[in-house]
Amino acid sequence: MPDQSDVLGDLRENAADGELPYISKSRVTTYKTCPRRFYYQYVLGLRTPDNYYTKRGRQVHKAYELYYENLLEHYADTGEIPEDLTELLPEDVSLWADWIEPYISNFIMFEEARREAAPDAESFLPVGVEAEGWDWEQAPPLMGYADVILNASSVPEVQADEGVVVVDFKTGKTPDKKYRDDGIFLEGEYYSMLFSDDWDIAAVAGYFPMNDDFLVSELNAERRSRIKTYIEEMTTGKIREDFPICEQPLCKWGKDDDQQCDFYSICSSRWGKFDGPGPTYD
Repeated sequence: MPDQSDVLGDLRENAADGELPYISKSRVTTYKTCPRRFYYQYVLGLRTPDNYYTKRGRQVHKAYELYYENLLEHYADTGEIPEDLTELLPEDVSLWADWIEPYISNFIMFEEARREAAPDAESFLPVGVEAEGWDWEQAPPLMGYADVILNASSVPEVQADEGVVVVDFKTGKTPDKKYRDDGIFLEGEYYSMLFSDDWDIAAVAGYFPMNDDFLVSELNAERRSRIKTYIEEMTTGKIREDFPICEQPLCKWGKDDDQQCDFYSICSSRWGKFDGPGPTYD
């Protein structure tokens, strides 16, 4: 990830206790999933523990980020795109590639398909890498980082010759269709709101390299209205009662400690307990 901007640091430093200094995609999606988890994580500021999946996700994202930076640098130096795109991956990728396969091989195939679709070399180049966006018309402001912004003409899944595609790399499994409206499509709507004043957005999409799936977000006004409602609720709630528990399988989906919400031990959720509304593990 890039170094956080001075603006972001200043907002955090000057925010009063319990006040949200800014809104991000992860804050919106966390609140949507469970307001009480949002309260623990972003109002109280409790840290979540690192795990295998977050470590893998960071490493995959870093590999992609360095690839695009190397692509831009190589083209600036030579005026050409290398024949073998794997040359643009981080030098030490061979040391840990087995750990994160098929993320590397599928990503390179994704890039090969883009190169074939691009009308020329410059169209293949990314427009932005880890691009930082702000919307100061909101209070608190909306912010976020786009993993990569690509020319629409280079993305075969998008039928547009002009504009850009904001792409979010997702290192989990491709979600079932029934979960996309409240998941990847909601996140796409957020990115559309955030970057619409800065770019001519032809589409917003999520790429799932584990399954080599490219999902174009279906943007609509109802979903955007829902995001605005979430933002209003999360920024006006001042006491614990304003952040209710949303009991669900994500509270506790197995017997082990790593198969439950990070805040399950301090939350009053009964999901997964003997007398809870969900499955029991005791």
